[in-house]
Amino acid sequence: MKKIMDSLSQQFAILGLNGLDSTHPSTAKRAVLRAVAAAKLLEQLNETQPMDSCVFAARLEEGLLPIRTQRRRQARILEQDIVSDLKDCGALEEVPDLLACDIHYDTAGVSIFAYRSDPDLYLRISESLRAEILEDGPITWDSFCLLWLLRESCCIHDLFSAEEQNRLNTRLIDLSTRDTMFQSLWHAQFHKSLERLSIHILRGKKNLFRNPYLEGVVLVFPFLERRQAVFIDFVILGTTVHSRRQAVIEYLTERGHYVEEVRNNKETLLKIDNTYYRIFPRTIRFNRIPVQGANLTPVYW
Repeated sequence: MKKIMDSLSQQFAILGLNGLDSTHPSTAKRAVLRAVAAAKLLEQLNETQPMDSCVFAARLEEGLLPIRTQRRRQARILEQDIVSDLKDCGALEEVPDLLACDIHYDTAGVSIFAYRSDPDLYLRISESLRAEILEDGPITWDSFCLLWLLRESCCIHDLFSAEEQNRLNTRLIDLSTRDTMFQSLWHAQFHKSLERLSIHILRGKKNLFRNPYLEGVVLVFPFLERRQAVFIDFVILGTTVHSRRQAVIEYLTERGHYVEEVRNNKETLLKIDNTYYRIFPRTIRFNRIPVQGANLTPVYW
């Protein structure tokens, strides 16, 4: 059985790289790779603990300067290194991207590949973090670091709902006021100004954790690149909800995706490669011809 990765950078990469295009650059991937570099910086600083909070803040700020201006070549080398390490231990693999199943890409014969984290590892790391952060009690330094990396890379929305983000905001502000080390880290930033501007536009400056997914918004921002709707064509007339769902499951499974049904209150979601989707019938016009099928829409917690 695979064990949870020991290093902070590996744990974050398992959460952050999952579902991202593995062959092409993107704003989302650049944000994640800057966070991987920041995680490696924290690993180095942690090796020299204990240190005064003022010294830690100064060294952290000094180390974040080159990370904010990370070049494409540096990002590529870092990606190759972390991906190679995770692949060697079976924690990460490259698979056909779910987007390649969309009718527009499928009919065009376009091949797209994405990173997929090992489902057991992804679940254990994410649930362990959620349990520690959302429940009352102390928070470990590693968990606080991981949450900070998720915030700065715009990945926090993949793990926490809007309601949970309110709970996070209260807990972490309170924690940072009691511990100067936590405060130094929480106030540190390495995101790009455009990414932070986009977050402010969609969430408002006072709501640092609000869910940014807005239907009908077509903007190339990190958190909007991570999840995309997909249309799969098949005959829906005369079929039941269950049979349509099974048809989609079989279609995706044949193409190498991990798919399972998950109950969420009164609805049934599809968990596809560590991400949750809603499914509903739809008819679209493709080259002016009506085409029946099903739409997979990412769940916006």
